[in-house]
Amino acid sequence: MRSDEMVEALSTGFQNLYNKYTRSENGPQDDGRCEIYIVPPNKKSANTVVLVDNNTSQGFQRYRPKARKSFEFDVKQLCISKHLKWQTMRQSRLRTSTGQCCPICIPNIANGNERVVSNLRNLLDIYNIKTVKKSMFGCFVDDLKFFYQLKSQEYKYIYDEVLEDEVVVKAISTVARNACADDLADGDSRFDEEIKTQQANTRCILTIISANAKNWVYKVIGWFTYRMVSLLATSLVVQPAQIERVREAEQSGLPVIYLPLHKSHMDYILLGLVLTMNNIKPPLVAAGENLRVFFISKLLSFLGAFYIKRHVDTKKDQLYWSVLSSYIKNSMKNGHHIEFFLEGARTRSGKCCVPKAGLLSIIVDAYREKVIEDAWIIPVSMNYDRILEGNFVREQLGQPKKKETFFVAIWTFIKAICSHYGIMRVDFNRPYRLRDLYESIDKLTQLENESLSKNGMEVMSPTICYKNTVDRMAKHIVYDCWKSTPIMSTHAVCFLLLNKYRNGTTLEQLAKDLSILRDKLSQGDRDVGFSGKSIEVIKHALDLLGPKLVVYENTDNGHFVKPILDVSALIELSYYANNLISHFMHKSIVALTIFKLVSQEFWNTSITEKKISRKELVEDVLFLFNLLQFDFVFIKSCDSLDNIVERVIRSFEEEDIILIDMMLEEERRSHNMAKQLDYDSDSDDDYQQSHVEVDIHYRVNTNVSSLNKLKFYRSVMMPYLECMAESAGSFLALSESSVTERQHIQTILNQMHENLEEGILSYGESISVDTIKHSFLAFEKFNCLQITTKDNIKTLCVNNQSSESNEGMKVMSEYIEEFVKQIN
Repeated sequence: MRSDEMVEALSTGFQNLYNKYTRSENGPQDDGRCEIYIVPPNKKSANTVVLVDNNTSQGFQRYRPKARKSFEFDVKQLCISKHLKWQTMRQSRLRTSTGQCCPICIPNIANGNERVVSNLRNLLDIYNIKTVKKSMFGCFVDDLKFFYQLKSQEYKYIYDEVLEDEVVVKAISTVARNACADDLADGDSRFDEEIKTQQANTRCILTIISANAKNWVYKVIGWFTYRMVSLLATSLVVQPAQIERVREAEQSGLPVIYLPLHKSHMDYILLGLVLTMNNIKPPLVAAGENLRVFFISKLLSFLGAFYIKRHVDTKKDQLYWSVLSSYIKNSMKNGHHIEFFLEGARTRSGKCCVPKAGLLSIIVDAYREKVIEDAWIIPVSMNYDRILEGNFVREQLGQPKKKETFFVAIWTFIKAICSHYGIMRVDFNRPYRLRDLYESIDKLTQLENESLSKNGMEVMSPTICYKNTVDRMAKHIVYDCWKSTPIMSTHAVCFLLLNKYRNGTTLEQLAKDLSILRDKLSQGDRDVGFSGKSIEVIKHALDLLGPKLVVYENTDNGHFVKPILDVSALIELSYYANNLISHFMHKSIVALTIFKLVSQEFWNTSITEKKISRKELVEDVLFLFNLLQFDFVFIKSCDSLDNIVERVIRSFEEEDIILIDMMLEEERRSHNMAKQLDYDSDSDDDYQQSHVEVDIHYRVNTNVSSLNKLKFYRSVMMPYLECMAESAGSFLALSESSVTERQHIQTILNQMHENLEEGILSYGESISVDTIKHSFLAFEKFNCLQITTKDNIKTLCVNNQSSESNEGMKVMSEYIEEFVKQIN
């Protein structure tokens, strides 16, 4: 009997273990249901709408229902996947260190399993720094003493070295020869005069570019900035462990390349302040020429700013590019560190922008040409409860950007010191070697080129290979940095209000959801830039957002919180909410695809589940990645689409969105085996086995809880797809085959405002000039649109080769509509 009891006990134990890891544990249930409302209610009853241009006879029929009904979901089930895991996370102060290196590209440094105790320091409390002790004279004198005693850094002026650089001298000669190519040859007086002219141009360019960093200015401005930030913010938070890593990199003797995400003009100010206060040499900073305004330009130059053009054509602007690249290379060679923004301009939407790899190519060139032995790459993220600039609503609604002037800067400063901006935070990702990242990604590019050669396709030239490698490096850096950026209180509150509570909710309910979201982010190795009770965090965030963005009032049922549904307010709220897109974007894309594949069968109550094909799922996800490629960096070069889809599916299995069965596991194994067989056949030169492809199917759960989780994830990326749908549909009503970009953007904006009032558009924040412009680039990639530029004026030409109507754009529009169709 004892042996039977032991066998039964072991069997029960193994069964419980199996259930624990293969079935979702939803945790305790309660009756806490709330109503979610995605868009303002539509008061009209029409089911379809026809968009007709008054100047044309052609209309575009949109079969999108106007009204979106409210639906209910269980708050407890929305974010919880494994409740017991969350309890463990809450009880432990140890967490995964954020900002780790990529374990694939940087295997020698990456340490993804490292656990550290959360330890933050507020630099605005000067006495937190061990070198400062409280004196009888007060904090004002103590601050002055602290900055006076800071270490003096050495900044070498390299003006003459750049003028004598072989590359610059050669560029001068080339430009001069091209200028007088039709007239005379070397040695002629005309050529000599042209040489002198180009040398003068070189000195002029270099004078504008060159920084003139001075130690005493760093200390004086550092103290002044410290006092001003103390007035503006509650705290300036850093992690001491990150600072120590940066210090070690700086003391190695190699140049350090700081690559921050760009949100505000405060970014380079805060980074310089943090480094100065920790006795780390601040870098030279690449600044846009728009900042060359009276007095400020000279001051920033003393702080290490060198000014560059926003757009440089390396062929037409050969002299400028040679001077700029020589300046950066010689700066690194002479012990300077460099800081620049891979995104170029500040983000207008809150999310990270697709990077531009121009300046990064200069750094990589310096390594390849042995100008420098190597360099440290340090991605940096600056985060704010509220940004100093206020908002970018004007620009997103199509109005021109305000020009930077001295008086505008002074007025902005006066308004800033009369306001409050909450917490500011600076985070440094783990430093890694430029050589490691370059060699890893270059190897992937070379393998891709070899694959093209084996398949009989045209291989990439060395120049294109190098360009692809640098572009992939830039995207890799931005992707990793964005994924590890801490989430601030305003970000989390705005995200919940826009994606769950557009109709408003009670403060208590919002606090419950915020607690769940905090745990979800911690479980996903995301750092949270706030602490304390969730109710207090929400009150802090609401106070910063203000009454123009949120309604916070007392009612008979308690405190009620609701976002303002005006377009301008929604755009500004989305700016903060978009910081969480990096955590949810893959799930959102897969959720959008699942909705498209199951169509209206989801709403048939007699169906408990629906099977979808993995092959179709991956194809649609790839389409959305390509469609939004100018808005997002979805994937790193060392990752794959299959891996992303597999991770999301595994997560959906934990949340009971995708049902687990043994048949699915068998299909997965068959799929992996087929891929392995296919790989083996490709590596065999003597015998080529036919390609083996096994499709697997997922069972989608169609109960209420699963559907509402999918709706939540779907809503995260919907504003961008709605904008794409409106942009594609607008081309179908064109009376002419071409139109200027500026004119058509305004047409789309007017159309979107009208559709929002009619209830056709679900999201007011989908009205965005940035996304509209990116849609044009995406349509061009899909060969649905041609973009030509003449005299700095862009013209959009709808491809119209075989018929009067544009079949390519029509198919594109209909395909996008399948993703954004409204759900009752």
